[in-house]
Amino acid sequence: MQTSGGAMILKRYEGNGMRRRLDALADALDAVLLAGVEIAPYLRTDSGLPYIVDRNGLYTIQPWLRGRHLSLKVREERLAAARALANLHRVPAGHSSDKAFYLRVPPLWEKYRHRLEKAQLATFKDPTLRDAWRPFQQLARHAVYELQQSSLVRALDHDLQHGSLCHRDPAPHNFMWSGEGAALIDFDLSGYDVRAHDLYQLMNHALYLNGWESGLFAEMVEAYDQIMPLDVDNRSVLQSLMRYPSLVIREWYDFGKTDNHHTLRTRLAWAQMQEEKRQQEL
Repeated sequence: MQTSGGAMILKRYEGNGMRRRLDALADALDAVLLAGVEIAPYLRTDSGLPYIVDRNGLYTIQPWLRGRHLSLKVREERLAAARALANLHRVPAGHSSDKAFYLRVPPLWEKYRHRLEKAQLATFKDPTLRDAWRPFQQLARHAVYELQQSSLVRALDHDLQHGSLCHRDPAPHNFMWSGEGAALIDFDLSGYDVRAHDLYQLMNHALYLNGWESGLFAEMVEAYDQIMPLDVDNRSVLQSLMRYPSLVIREWYDFGKTDNHHTLRTRLAWAQMQEEKRQQEL
């Protein structure tokens, strides 16, 4: 919406439980902003609340950042996105916060096991593709098993102690490119998670939208490391996540929800080709 103070984003949320989450998230984003990281914080009311209550709904207002959504097809913009995540993570936004509890998220392995199970069920709807599914099923099972090991616990412990806020949805449309750097927007899914997970999600988007090219992952990790180096346990988590064939899982997962046979084979063929190239670089 247009205001006398410039363009703003107005969002509506449902449920009383969102008040505590928005309170905690607003505090974390304020800390990130004060550390010099370009983001769009929640504007506060005169009474200090980061939301407005009106007719059983909660509303937030955020400034609209300048620029356009970035393209992961452009190397400069991909690296800027990795650096933006590192700048977010380096801020101890949740350190010693008494509200950090409301931004905790479930263990990673639970999320990826759930997606695997749903994808597995969807494959029974098209038996002709079952043979092509099995190798990816094995990769996914092994990755989920690895994510249950102690390196994930240690990495999460380390990141929680530092207070790194993770975006948890670093898709291209959640970055603004100004021509000089990238800024993150839309923190609705944010929480205190393992840092490697944000980087993994970003690289997945680059792989799917950009197509694979030599050094695609290594360059993004290097750009991230220059600002907020990954510790040994986060690197181990990242390796395990990168073995998880997320692109193929997603196609089967979406097919299970839509039953759209028309696009399944085409989209699945692209996803399988990209996953094979991912394994080559790993």
